[in-house]
Amino acid sequence: MSNRFRNSTFVLFVGCLLLMADSVQAVSPTGTLPVIYVNTNSGQAITDKENYVPGTVYFDPLNTGYEALGTAGTPVTAQLKGRGNYTWKDFAKKPYKIKLDIKQAVLGMPANKHWCLMAGADDRLGFLRNPVGYMISRAVGLRWTPRVVPVELILNGQYQGLYFLTEHVRVGSKRVNIQELPDNTTHPDSITGGWLVEIDNYWSEGNIEFQEGNGQHVMVSLREPEILSTAQRQYIEGQMNTLNTALYEKSSTHLEQILDIEEAAKFYLVQEIMEDCESYHGSCMLYKDRDSLGIVDKWKFGPVWDFGNAYDRHQERWIYDGPTWPQYWIGQLASWPVFQKAVKEQWWIYLHTGHESVQQGISTFANLITQAAQKDAQVWDGTQNYRNNSDMNAKLNEFIGNYNWRIAWLKKKWGEGTKPLTWGTEQTPAETRNTKVLRNGNILIIRDGKTYDLMGNRVE
Repeated sequence: MSNRFRNSTFVLFVGCLLLMADSVQAVSPTGTLPVIYVNTNSGQAITDKENYVPGTVYFDPLNTGYEALGTAGTPVTAQLKGRGNYTWKDFAKKPYKIKLDIKQAVLGMPANKHWCLMAGADDRLGFLRNPVGYMISRAVGLRWTPRVVPVELILNGQYQGLYFLTEHVRVGSKRVNIQELPDNTTHPDSITGGWLVEIDNYWSEGNIEFQEGNGQHVMVSLREPEILSTAQRQYIEGQMNTLNTALYEKSSTHLEQILDIEEAAKFYLVQEIMEDCESYHGSCMLYKDRDSLGIVDKWKFGPVWDFGNAYDRHQERWIYDGPTWPQYWIGQLASWPVFQKAVKEQWWIYLHTGHESVQQGISTFANLITQAAQKDAQVWDGTQNYRNNSDMNAKLNEFIGNYNWRIAWLKKKWGEGTKPLTWGTEQTPAETRNTKVLRNGNILIIRDGKTYDLMGNRVE
């Protein structure tokens, strides 16, 4: 081959690369969603999940009705790092954790330092799995559900496509609202709570490990607190083993003393509607507040978090029946009559107060992100494991089909459920929901006299 031919080939190759770079560079925000601008100091790359990189952020709401936070000239100082396990390791489009230097209210969500930028690169169903899972969680009345706002991300001047700004799960008055338990404390009263733990499928130092009553090996990681005194360690190990033992006893009395059955039923109902057969395998959290004045606070399942495998199995079976991954505790919990009763009552409430609103909310949310999903595919299609969601109409139809299929199957199994005896009386639980559909298609949830949208944002 002549040098002239080699040189021509090289010039052509470089030209192609420049054209590709210009094509990516030409992709810009749609103007339909808020834009978050993230700049790391000196353009430093975010390369791992352990080390924060210093930088700045600012949020431009455009014409979406949210308030701006910072500007290009006066951004907000922050630190950034990677997050996730599978989603960080196996995808070119990465999720990130943002830690603001000062607590700030962001895009209508209550002030906090800690936020997640979820990439959704693993979601083949139109980026809808987590947002809809959160809608259902809020509709069934779990005590707290992460709020999420779709945004477009520009990182160090480069357009990155569609992301989902999500509240990080942590203890706080506007998040998991329990007493904060300091690290390394020994006082016998304070060590009873609050605790936030996770049934995990990734080993990490300090995990609690035990055998479930059916022989399965279970790992529980500690979200908060993280650094334990000997007294704290003994307490939390004892609590997990006590809960495990209570699940397999013949009488439900002990179980009802340690586990909030109604909250467990709500959490399970969300997972079953979403057909999430990884739900009790990982990213499955429980929390407990501090015991007070001789009253023992019970363990509660929640909040919900990851629906990355929702509707993948597509089988008319319970999520714990021959699951793709081991499902801890739920198979045994589902055998208890007291739990079955609570599930059927929550199912009745959901059908009468949440189902139709969520069904409409799915379409509303899909329409909101449609243009950004198309831009996202322009940036990321063809990269490592990326799921192309540019045809949002097709993805919406597929998702709605899955949702309706699951609702229909659950009706075959549970019928209309069981109307709670206190429904419609002054004893009706405070979390009872009412919903309203506006003319523009937006769904509102009215709870305790306050109005929220399906993402949990307060509507004045």
